[in-house]
Amino acid sequence: MKLNKGEVYSERGFTLLEVLVALLISGIFLMTALRFFTDQWRGASTLKNHLEAHYAVMTAGKTVSDVIRMAKTVAWVNASGGLQVLPMPEDGNPTPTLDTYFVGDLDFDGTKDLYWNHLGVSEPLASFITTWKCTEVEPGLWEVFLQANVKGQIVTWQSVIRQRVHPVVTLLVDQRDMSAFLSSFF
Repeated sequence: MKLNKGEVYSERGFTLLEVLVALLISGIFLMTALRFFTDQWRGASTLKNHLEAHYAVMTAGKTVSDVIRMAKTVAWVNASGGLQVLPMPEDGNPTPTLDTYFVGDLDFDGTKDLYWNHLGVSEPLASFITTWKCTEVEPGLWEVFLQANVKGQIVTWQSVIRQRVHPVVTLLVDQRDMSAFLSSFF
């Protein structure tokens, strides 16, 4: 091949040393990029597991809190690790039945779940719940502790809930007492 100045170059291409240096630089770049992507994948996987555990305890905690808050009677059974709840009667259910909440692995997938047993049928409420305990701090005041574990990411949830038992109180007030009471404010 002739150039404008009359010099002749051969068309031999790159030398072996140039190709090896280019491959070395490309390999270093690819290893760095691969490490960056695997670190990002591990971080995303850990965050996903943490969020899944957090969601499990929050869902279970809200459900158990609502059940305790609206229950007529609540009892924790230490032997079975279950919570027995008798809901308040309502229009759609004038004679409520005793419900049980417990942690177990009824689907045999190796993951413990929080279950709700209603009328003899157990339904899962939240997965990955490994530990839970309900303690009556004082009459009508319950402390609930839940723990979830998703592939090493452990999240706990703890709250204190008061039962809203609505006692029916009949007040018999004399008309004179009521007018005296009202006149003292006006």
